[in-house]
Formats: sequence, structure tokens, C-alpha cells
Amino acid sequence: MHASPRTAGSSFTSTGWLYVLTGFGAVAQLAIGWPVLAAVHEANVLAAMVTSMLLAAALPVSVRRPQLGILLAAAGALLSALSVEASAGPWPWPVTTLLWYVFLVLLVAATAGWRMGLTAVLAGAFISALTLIPLLFLGFHPDSDAGSALGNAILCLSLTSAFLAIGSALRQLTSSRRQLVQERQLTAEEETKRRELQQRNRIAQELHDVVAHSLSVISVQATTAPYRLPGMDDPTRGEFETIAGSSRRALTEMRGLLAVLRGDDAAETAPQPTIADIPALVANARASGATVDLEIDPELLPLAGGDGTADAETPQAITGPGGPSAAGDWSAVVPPATGLTAYRTVQEAVSNALRHAPGAAIRVQVSVGDLIGVRVVNGPATRTLVVPAPGAGLGLKGLTERVTALGGTVASGPTPDGGFTVKARLPL
Repeated sequence: MHASPRTAGSSFTSTGWLYVLTGFGAVAQLAIGWPVLAAVHEANVLAAMVTSMLLAAALPVSVRRPQLGILLAAAGALLSALSVEASAGPWPWPVTTLLWYVFLVLLVAATAGWRMGLTAVLAGAFISALTLIPLLFLGFHPDSDAGSALGNAILCLSLTSAFLAIGSALRQLTSSRRQLVQERQLTAEEETKRRELQQRNRIAQELHDVVAHSLSVISVQATTAPYRLPGMDDPTRGEFETIAGSSRRALTEMRGLLAVLRGDDAAETAPQPTIADIPALVANARASGATVDLEIDPELLPLAGGDGTADAETPQAITGPGGPSAAGDWSAVVPPATGLTAYRTVQEAVSNALRHAPGAAIRVQVSVGDLIGVRVVNGPATRTLVVPAPGAGLGLKGLTERVTALGGTVASGPTPDGGFTVKARLPL
């Protein structure tokens, strides 16, 4: 009967209930055992009080410290045998002493195991031997009946042995039930994981069959366009090269996503984007013909000659005082999760602007202080004949979940001039 953890809807643990029950037992021992020992068994009042207190304390103490509980109960039983009159009733185990000692054996066996319960049984047998030897061999207590005393000791040994077996059986039963509950919980968890894996495999299959295939077609068409369409000028050729490069990068990320969805341990672990990759992201957006201005604290980018070399377009994209970082290289201390979230925030906001506000000017601002601030604002669409591409509405929702998971905040909404803004604050 192990103490089980607190369950929903319950006020007490099993240990708490044991304390309640043993507390009632302790009160009953003091209320019944003390007067019975003093009045019926003619024990000294002070000895009867101490005996009852020892036996009463043994029960609740045994819940957590069975060894101490057995010691207290044995001391109380020994004092009881020495203080009562042998001819005044059952001896050396008066009824109240015997009952509470039997309850102690049951409690210890059920909570601490059969070995500890056997210790309590042997302690009781030792007390019986200590009290019977003077009677049987040394002639003490001449008025007592040796046969009755021996029978009383045998009764104590029999009862404590029987309750040892009952307590051990209760412990085994509760242990088996607990193991059964744990097995059922484990089975349910495994079943849930199996269903999740099946669902992820179905999603991965759909992505592979539909999205990855379409991206592959786009990549092939963009790559072969200069050869299939003779006479193409250089700007058009550059556009197709940009499209081909973007589609290849998207395919690479898609393959990594598919490996993660399938739970493939051998999935590639390419470095995730960071704040230092935002200038390259903006450069790709510009290559598509969009007007994108970038303001980013130089401290957030790797120092020259440090972890890497800034992109060729980075100095043109950066505005603000100070030039190259004078305060230090913040890119080395920004947590990877924060850097990735800042990158995804800019990526999602710029993508939404390109999709829903074609031709609009976009302004990206990334700053560092106590927090990392990201702000992306776009104006109203200028190409009114272009129908905005439909979206599922999950981008900003997923972005909000990603930011709040880091303890940051994100806000988005329309601007007075008909544009849209996305602002995020990320903890360092």
C-alpha cells in the first residue's frame, strides 16, 4: 500500500488518509487503553499513561518511519507487560496492547513491506520471551498461570503473523493495481504517439506529392527557361535565375520538414536562420521587384572578421548611427531560438505584404536593447488590378504562438493609410 500521488478530484493522498486513520487509532488508544490498563489490569496509573502514549504514537509514526514506530510499540508493549498484574487478566499481552500491536504489524507490512512487518513480529516474539523466561524458569510471578501466559504469547505470535500475511497481500495488491494503471497510461500514450506519427506521415506524404512536386516543376522550368526561350534579355534571365534559386531553397527546406514530420532520426540538421540572415532575406525580396527598406542595428550582425562576413548588400541596407558595431557583437549572444523567431517574423510579415499588398513599399526595422524589437510595415497596395493571393490565415497565428512561447509579445493590424504593420518584442 504505497503512498500514491495526488489525483485530480481528490483532497488527500493515500498517505494523508493513513495519517487520518492512525490519528483516530492513537486517540482511541489513549481513550481506551489507558483506563483499561489502570482499572482492569491494575497497572500503575503513570505506567498505564506512558504505555498508552507509546502505543498511540507508534501508529502515525510508522506511516513514514516504520523502524521508529516498531521501537515505540515494542517499548510500550514491554512496559505494559512489566506494569500490569499477571493475575488480573491476559498477560503478558493485555487485550488493548495486543490489538494495537497487531494493527501496527498490519500497517507496517502494508506500507513498508513484509520484511519490516516481519521485524515487528519478531520484536513482539522477543518481548514475549523476555517476559515468559522469568515466569517459566526463574519462578517470578508465582500467582500467575504459566500455561495461560504461554498461550497468550502464542496468540500474539499467531495474530501478528496472520496480519503480516494480510498486510503483505494488501501491499502486493495495491502495487499490482498501480502497475496496471501505469501500464494502461503507457499504452494510451504509445497509442497517441502512434496516431500522431500516422497523421504526420499522411501530412508528409501529401506535402511530398503536391507541394514538393510543384516546387520541383517550378525549379526545372525556371532553370531551363533561358534555353527554351531564345533571345531572352539579361534582366529576364536574372529573374528566372532568382526564381530557380528560391525554389531550390524551398525544396531543401521542404525535404528537412518532411524528414521531421516522418520522425526520421537521420534528418539533416542544417543551421537555422538567425538575425544575421535577415539582410539576405530582404535582398531576395528586393530581387522579386519589391521595394524593401531595412533598418537593423549593426550590433546584431557579425563583426567583420568575426563569425562571418557581412553580405555585400548589408551596408546599404543598414541605416542608423554608429556604423559598424561599437558596442560589441550582439549576434554572438542572442539565443538561437530568439534569432530564429526574429527571422521568421520578418519572413512572414514580408511574405504577407508581397502577397496581399502587391507593389507596396515595405519597411523592416530590427533593433536591440533590453529586448529585440522587430517591426515590419507596408503601405497600401499600388497594383489594384492584381488579386491578392489567398491565404489560410495561419501565418500570423503560428507567428504569435512562436513569439509567445519565448515569452515575447506580438501585435499586428492595419495602419491608417491602408497598410499593415507587424510588431514583435523578443526577450534576450
